[in-house]
Amino acid sequence: MTRGSRGLMLYARSRSIPATLLVFLAAACLAWTGYLTDDPATAHRIGLIAVVLGVAAVPRTLAGPDEELERATALPWRLVRTLHLTLLAGLLLSLLAADHLITARQSHTVPFDNLAQAVPALTASTALSAACFGARTAWMPSVGWGLLMIAVGPRISLGGQALTWMVQEPPTVTSATTAALLTVVGVAAYARRGSRL
Repeated sequence: MTRGSRGLMLYARSRSIPATLLVFLAAACLAWTGYLTDDPATAHRIGLIAVVLGVAAVPRTLAGPDEELERATALPWRLVRTLHLTLLAGLLLSLLAADHLITARQSHTVPFDNLAQAVPALTASTALSAACFGARTAWMPSVGWGLLMIAVGPRISLGGQALTWMVQEPPTVTSATTAALLTVVGVAAYARRGSRL
């Protein structure tokens, strides 16, 4: 094992990435079982709950066991944090998109537009929470907001579309803009500050 690959393995283990990947697989299984139902609304709701479940596992990867020690190391942390978030969101999106493609013959799958909007934005909002409040509680705002959006459903007003951006189907300009802003601000804040101690 080379020095670089050993460093990657240590980083992955210290950030609980293997356990997070198992949660991502569980989220993909949940989404797939949701697509087996005959009710389109239920399938859509379960698919979005799977997104929230996957994102709920992300905060445990956003801080290492000793953040002060990590910050003292000579690594380009902004780049590492940005890649970390991008890879996690990309992997979760890939698993959920695979479900989507496998069950594409069914008309009641979660549209790919919704997945492509929800996964990065919720992941970045979790990272924003970690930068503001710390990794331990970073799951609360994004999971709570995600579940609330699923429970309330889409809204027609401009403010309602912004607040329920994840459940707008098809995504509107307002919901897409909200998701994009959350993604950019969340990634930028986490890349710059890391997890709050």
